[in-house]
Amino acid sequence: MALRRVLLAQALLTLAHVARCNFVTSLHSNYVVNLDFESDNLRPEAEASAADADEGDMKVMAFAGGSRKFRCKLPSSRNRTRDTSRSEDLAQSKAHFIAAKLATLRGSCWKYKQDVWSYDVCFGRKITQYRPDGDVRFSLGEHVADADELLPTGGVRELYMGGADNRTTELRYVCGSSEASSRTFKLSEERPLNYVFEISGPTFCLWREEDGNQARDASGRPLPASALLEELRGACVNVTQGWWTYEYCYPRQLTQFHMNGNGKKRDPEHALGTMSGSTAPTEANAVEMTIVRLKPSISPRERRAPPSNHRTLRQRLGGGTVCDQTNRPRATSMHFQCPLNWQSRPETRIISISEGSLCEYDVMIHTTLLCGHEKFLPTMPKGKETIQCLAEPEGA
Repeated sequence: MALRRVLLAQALLTLAHVARCNFVTSLHSNYVVNLDFESDNLRPEAEASAADADEGDMKVMAFAGGSRKFRCKLPSSRNRTRDTSRSEDLAQSKAHFIAAKLATLRGSCWKYKQDVWSYDVCFGRKITQYRPDGDVRFSLGEHVADADELLPTGGVRELYMGGADNRTTELRYVCGSSEASSRTFKLSEERPLNYVFEISGPTFCLWREEDGNQARDASGRPLPASALLEELRGACVNVTQGWWTYEYCYPRQLTQFHMNGNGKKRDPEHALGTMSGSTAPTEANAVEMTIVRLKPSISPRERRAPPSNHRTLRQRLGGGTVCDQTNRPRATSMHFQCPLNWQSRPETRIISISEGSLCEYDVMIHTTLLCGHEKFLPTMPKGKETIQCLAEPEGA
């Protein structure tokens, strides 16, 4: 039997089909590449397939370590247009972007109190009104996913319907601060039994200024891209790697330490970068960061730029503990990135730490707080298409 091998590779190729507009993320296709090494005698169906293909759809590609060349039939733009219309792409992309904007809220419930009433707002599920001092409870509606709307302002509108006595609630997500003391979370009853909650957050802004580094809230106040991380303020994330533990406390400092004394004492302890003693602003919605595109690799594994090439938010921290080898303060580049698996709502965490040069560090933190900004959101997989490849005769 003639040798025939078929290799399946899900490749995110540069020939990806892209749909983009002013409020949606790009889409890419996953391609399954079939490599057929039975090259000397083309099977009838392969000959017919090659004959039907336009010359522009046929490309010669090198696989198998570059030792073999294959003549490949690429999915044509005509086929892609026929299989999936642009309107369907845009609908999928809008839904994808809405989900990304709401990723940090899904699965959580907020409490609100007004007068004698309390409210449980369970995002993406239901809203309940009740009296804490009694047994009186009313449903204000359950989430109707098909009614979700992405607004031209960057905001999102959700409807919760079918409540007690036909009560209905609208959640309006608007551009603004997410920092605890300045975030908007308010309720109004615009008509009897029709409620509106307004909730602010930077993920609901249009990031159109300074190449995506700045937006403006409803009152015209500027918000830097770092405002997306304000929910981390007052909290720390840490990871232990071998002997050392690393702790980042937003936005001020990255610390390296070892726990001694039954886990009660940090010794030794080094600041790998800090804002203490710096003139850079540390106030809410004022921290200086920049949007960058990672190089293909910052470290061999975890730090590799993702296939969709989405951006990271970078913070520079200097002024750390003086390094014995260089006699200079330690310094760190903090990189914040929306994870590829953001839809599973992973917790904010440090995923990698590397020392590019003596006492100069790179740290990657994954957080879903960035996913509502289209420059940080990974490209949405569109589906699978097949690239059929037949080996060229050896020596050709």
